[in-house]
Amino acid sequence: MKKTTRNIALLITILIGILVLSEFVFKRFDMTYDQRYSLSETTHEILEGIEKPLKINVLLGGELSGDYRTLKNEISFLLDEFRTINPKISYQFLDPSKDFSMETLQENGLAPAPVRTDKGILNVYPYAQISFDGKESWMETLVNDPALPFEQLALASTEKLEYLFMEDLRKITQVNRKNIGFLVHHDELGQLHMDGLGRALADNYNVDVFLKPVQDSTYSLQQEDLKDLLNYDALVVAKPTLPFTDMDKLVMDQYIMNGGKMMFLTEMVDAEMDSIFRSGKIVAFPRDMKLNEFFFNYGIRIIPAIVKDLEASKIVLADGETTAGNISYNSYTWPYFVRGFKADENPITQSINSVKFEFANPIELLENPNVQHEVLLATSPYTSLQPSMSFIELAEVDEINPQEYEMGRIPLAVLAQGNLKSAFAARYEREEFPNFKSETTEGKLLVISDGDVAKNHVLMGRPMRLGEDKYSLRPDNPKQRPVSYDNQNFLTNSIDYLLGETDFLNLKNRKLEIPTLNETKVKLEKSSWQMTNLIIPVLGIWILGIGMIWWRKKRFSA
Repeated sequence: MKKTTRNIALLITILIGILVLSEFVFKRFDMTYDQRYSLSETTHEILEGIEKPLKINVLLGGELSGDYRTLKNEISFLLDEFRTINPKISYQFLDPSKDFSMETLQENGLAPAPVRTDKGILNVYPYAQISFDGKESWMETLVNDPALPFEQLALASTEKLEYLFMEDLRKITQVNRKNIGFLVHHDELGQLHMDGLGRALADNYNVDVFLKPVQDSTYSLQQEDLKDLLNYDALVVAKPTLPFTDMDKLVMDQYIMNGGKMMFLTEMVDAEMDSIFRSGKIVAFPRDMKLNEFFFNYGIRIIPAIVKDLEASKIVLADGETTAGNISYNSYTWPYFVRGFKADENPITQSINSVKFEFANPIELLENPNVQHEVLLATSPYTSLQPSMSFIELAEVDEINPQEYEMGRIPLAVLAQGNLKSAFAARYEREEFPNFKSETTEGKLLVISDGDVAKNHVLMGRPMRLGEDKYSLRPDNPKQRPVSYDNQNFLTNSIDYLLGETDFLNLKNRKLEIPTLNETKVKLEKSSWQMTNLIIPVLGIWILGIGMIWWRKKRFSA
């Protein structure tokens, strides 16, 4: 009896000790196979760096459908983890119909998501309000993926929640933002056509245009410009149409050698869709940008020809009249609007479906022991080439011969990185450049063989979202939404990668499996599972009771 008493006392002491220890030591164990509740190191760093109170109001507090209840639960789990890491973070769920006026919702551009239920249409507001240090912002808790049906967005968003929240928390708490500069003195894309990319990059970076060569009327970079250019963490050249001078190339070379990252979107053949629509056909003239030697140093050559692809985008054309006398419109494959699909494995393209190119050129990779090449985007296997100085006719939509498209996959976007060497290391120009550097470690240069990848279309004088295709719209259907491609995601991912933001790319690419019920199986097996859940607990208690009676009789009968 004393031994039993001591054992009970020891057990009580251990339990009390565990209870007291739990007040000072907190540890969660993520036992899920996909580690869905384990946050990335970048998330930990950002959350731990928040030194002032941060409040999150999630507008999912009212009546919800099943998918949105799942989304709400996942958000709650995630924000609990945030609060565990930093107690200065607080959150609550609010009912938009009760806690906000309709004027407030409309002023902040919060449009409801209409969800069909058995009771009718339910308006859900998938948004969150973030308040920090006197600043306020709104974010969507749904992913922006045009490729997904609207009904699947709620469940698809559950695997992106950490990225969605951390992207907005980074924006509102960020102090030291990296700088991105655009070179514009070679008649690059104008502001109206760069609106989409500029706005997308401005969410996370300081975006600026380097105007000095235009302001001083030299239209070429000078030695003294390098100091100013090094204030930019990355430089973007988007569809230049004028040749580069030797000094341009020397300054850009030294920018890369001094640790700068560059992204070139350029093409070597002049062909524009507007000209084809006006005249029906054009001559594809070669365009010498004087960049062959510059790219050759990094093992890259852009061939002056145009890629054609059977898996290209479609365009809408008027092709006759209907029986009612109206203009007839139909979609046709336009082989010159090729789509870029992911090629080599890289975080940039892991979540990319396809990127639209317009009159792209093929890229040839050259052997260079100092350069590591990664083909980010390539065509489908069903391709051919249209040489420069040849006609491109709109009538080709009716003359596609599949037997001519057998060239295989052609690279369209290539990343060159590694311990890069200067193209001017053995040239006399190095003597004229102070503090000349002949090599760099961890250099990065991204070359895309089409400037239109960064060009957002303009419809009725207004810029469209980058990746939305105005050529997919039917004039006889004003309510139709344009076909969308992943141009914006690809370019923003590329900048993130060039600037070392790979952790955020990994968050963006993260895949989680949210288990869902098989509704057919539920209906077929509902009764059997109900009986199982009713009988097994009762049977277990009955067996346990019989066992205890038998054990007591056996023990005390002696």
